[in-house]
Amino acid sequence: MRLKNEIERELAIPTRVRMGAPGALDVFVDGEKIYSKSKTGRLPSANELINAIRPKLAR
Repeated sequence: MRLKNEIERELAIPTRVRMGAPGALDVFVDGEKIYSKSKTGRLPSANELINAIRPKLAR
């Protein structure tokens, strides 16, 4: 939940967490997947996600 809280605090947007398979982490913005732990093999930093989300909000 730390990532969720940091995204909400930094970008002032509501976020939603849905449970999936154990160890999975996929991040979507308006239905578009912008991050997948299964592809990278690691968890992202909060800044990495914020930097990926910010341009999507400008649309």
